[in-house]
Amino acid sequence: MARRERARWELARGAWRDGTRHWFIRAGLGVGLLVGSRLALEQPALQRADVRAGDALRRAGTPGLDRTVAITTDLGSVYATAGIAAVLAATGRSQAAADVLGVGSAAWHLAQYNKTRVRRQRPYDAEGARRLIAAPTGSSFPSGHAAVGLAVMSMLGEHARGPRSRWLLYTLGVYVPLSRVYVGVHYPTDVVGGAGLGLVLSAVWRGPLSKANRCLVASGTTMLRRILPPLLRLLASSRL
Repeated sequence: MARRERARWELARGAWRDGTRHWFIRAGLGVGLLVGSRLALEQPALQRADVRAGDALRRAGTPGLDRTVAITTDLGSVYATAGIAAVLAATGRSQAAADVLGVGSAAWHLAQYNKTRVRRQRPYDAEGARRLIAAPTGSSFPSGHAAVGLAVMSMLGEHARGPRSRWLLYTLGVYVPLSRVYVGVHYPTDVVGGAGLGLVLSAVWRGPLSKANRCLVASGTTMLRRILPPLLRLLASSRL
């Protein structure tokens, strides 16, 4: 019995070490991408390369690809995050829903805050790049959609029920940043910075932080369940 318990403990410790190492690698990669892309904005040669890389990606498109990317680029929006969280909650995966909603919201708000610190024109304004979607607001750096996309898809990957689903989600996480460059609203360094921010958040979103977020989401859900029925009845009666 003692040998079995020791083997179980060693297995758990090894799994914890592997998971912690993975989180640290992800966080370190995210910090590197975020800091590196920010420093690149100070280098004229790198900015010129940034413009050329974005132009090259957009030239590789076709009319059919233009339509597809323009429709799917909002997978990194807060609206998509809310929709994903709602589907998870409806299918009984409340913890995953709370994590997705929390990390996606945090990524969006942190990206918007950083936009106020870094004033950068959009490529369609500064370089005349063709734009496939409505003009977004705010600074070009960092990309909020890239931050949300990487944060949410990385978090979903952790909750995935198999390696194929996990890699599909990670692929979508990479697709969202690339799509923002393709539709003409970001430079490559914008999405690299946003992706770095998303990776950092998905790495630290665990332990007390994740637990506090789940409690907050649960409290908000309970409050909505209490408020919505009488509110809907009031609205229905007012129309009669």
